[in-house]
Amino acid sequence: MLILADGRQLDVGAVAVLVSVSLGLPVLWLTWAAYRGQPDSDAAGQSLSQIADHLAGAVGVQWEAEAAVRRLNDPYPLPVSWVAAEESLTDAWGVLVKLASSGAGWPPAETGCTWSAGPGDLAGAGGVLVDLLAKVPTRRLVILGESGSGKTMLMVRLVLDLIARRAPGMPAPLLVPLASWNPEQQALPEWLAYRLRLDHPGLGARAEALLDAGLILPILDGLDEVPDPVRGPAIDRINDAIRPGQALVMTCRTTQYHDAVRPRQGAGVTLRGAAAIELMPLDSDTVADYLCDDSAGPAAKARWRPVIPLLGTGAPVGQALMTPLMVGLARAIYNPRPGEQTGDLLDPAELRCPGLLDRAAVEAHLYDAFVPAAYRRPGRWTAEQAGPWLTFLAKHLEYATGSPDLAWWQLPVAVGAAKARKGKPAQAPAMPSRQARFQSSRFTSGVKTGLVTFGLGTAGMVYLLEIIDWHRFRQPGSAAHMVSAALLGPLLLGLLVGLPAGLFL
Repeated sequence: MLILADGRQLDVGAVAVLVSVSLGLPVLWLTWAAYRGQPDSDAAGQSLSQIADHLAGAVGVQWEAEAAVRRLNDPYPLPVSWVAAEESLTDAWGVLVKLASSGAGWPPAETGCTWSAGPGDLAGAGGVLVDLLAKVPTRRLVILGESGSGKTMLMVRLVLDLIARRAPGMPAPLLVPLASWNPEQQALPEWLAYRLRLDHPGLGARAEALLDAGLILPILDGLDEVPDPVRGPAIDRINDAIRPGQALVMTCRTTQYHDAVRPRQGAGVTLRGAAAIELMPLDSDTVADYLCDDSAGPAAKARWRPVIPLLGTGAPVGQALMTPLMVGLARAIYNPRPGEQTGDLLDPAELRCPGLLDRAAVEAHLYDAFVPAAYRRPGRWTAEQAGPWLTFLAKHLEYATGSPDLAWWQLPVAVGAAKARKGKPAQAPAMPSRQARFQSSRFTSGVKTGLVTFGLGTAGMVYLLEIIDWHRFRQPGSAAHMVSAALLGPLLLGLLVGLPAGLFL
């Protein structure tokens, strides 16, 4: 577990975000590249349904890349099971049926779709969540689970499965983290439109049009990330925003959701017309099979023999390896990747060390070992070089923004504040030696300032083009098209290279 400079330990969520940050930039590039290649929707006379088709393709590229980075299909998705959630947390099943059958403005049920008879039929596992969603009369579902239970990766899998089965003209799934939504200041459609424009700049004003036409299927991840006092009101705002017949999926930690919908004081609230399921702990056979199947050969598989008998028992390691998060950390730490030798890795037998007295100790051990494992392959950075900067980013997220979402435009303020607090450069995180030499011997402060200005100016120009609908500059054969073709490449390069260089040199 990463330790801050003042000795406090980082929240589990902040540690997980740090891993995601380094993986997210390539995903954003792929998303932008996929969408920029689509023809201008207005110029081509495309309908909103066709725009939704293009958006679904871009979303698919985005989450396929994320799934590859997270090794979701390597060797296969870790099977997660679920049961129906406590009935008091949802509307009665009969209410869902009546709403879907006779609600004002509700479209008729899809041909050939058979609804479940009741919440008792909601139990399932693995890749059937996409089928389960279709069996809920309203196609609205809440997924509950404790920290590390696999909610987010299950949503990634749901998005990919929805896109794989999606017919042209159907709603495009949009997976967004709720952490950046302030329900007291923004209505849900307004915030969703902002997220659409942020992640897919080519949409422009068509983001609102897609939402108004019901061509977006919102998948809202992490209601528990919304501050506790406004979590219940946030559900009210969602209820106000859901259109008749609109499907919706939302995740939340179990305890936080229970406290929000059934508070000890005040009136309760439910997500209108939604069923709910709760993710279950992994069983011992599932964990054993997954860790062994992920091993590269008999020798690596044999390393798990001391641990397997303890899975599913009251032993500390058996209790710890019950969630997808902990199993994912264990595979990254102890299983070899292509080209690695098992003799060079830590031995999973250490997880049964008598010094690891309880589940929390095993989990802390896995957190401690993860960053070195993530950087053990030769690359640009070592764990020693990356560690201080990861700690800095985690502290910025946890104590400055209060959100797991990292916004690059906040970094100049964060860096300046860190320097002011620390007082002298010697206390700042150590830079890699090559970068330190580059800073001290080649660039003056004026050049560094120029890089920052160029990066920020580029961001402003790109944002301006978005505001005035930059797609019209791409009319084939026009002078504006040729100018934009010549400028957008250098502009993007300046944004991706100039700004980081100016900030960290």
